[in-house]
Amino acid sequence: MFKKTLFVLLSVLIFSGICFAQEEAAEEPMEEPMEDTSAVVAEEPELNLEEIAICNAIEDRQPSGVGTVFSNDLEKIYCFTKITGAEDTTSVNHVWYMGDTQLASVNLPIKSASWRTWSSKTIGMSLGKGHVEIVTEGGDVLGKAEFEIQAAQGEEEAEEAMEGKAEEPEETEEPAEKE
Repeated sequence: MFKKTLFVLLSVLIFSGICFAQEEAAEEPMEEPMEDTSAVVAEEPELNLEEIAICNAIEDRQPSGVGTVFSNDLEKIYCFTKITGAEDTTSVNHVWYMGDTQLASVNLPIKSASWRTWSSKTIGMSLGKGHVEIVTEGGDVLGKAEFEIQAAQGEEEAEEAMEGKAEEPEETEEPAEKE
């Protein structure tokens, strides 16, 4: 009987101690406010543009013929990018411009924390300067690469020859000098 009574008393003491401990914890004001996690869930992952190159070919998933000036006799030019920092599948856009005119926007998936991807543009465009902007789904510009399309060597010489003929002054008769 004594054991039973002792057990009941200890149980009551332990149980009441737990109840008081819970009440005290509930009455104490929270020292640190809870963080708003809704913004964290909606936040876009921090993408980084690790590499960008304009080139005339892609070989073994690497840029080849990297440069900034290209001849219009090439079939295509490419914009190669290496994106890092993606936590889940996301995407970026390669937005192609010639001067201030947007030519194309190519949506490319990013499927891992380090991802190489590229887009291309047919060179049938006019001569001049252009650029490609790398833009996230949220509209942030990660970077930009500039390029210039020039006339092919043979075309350039033909144009210069045509311009040279047009610029030659007409022959005029000069007055004879008096003796």
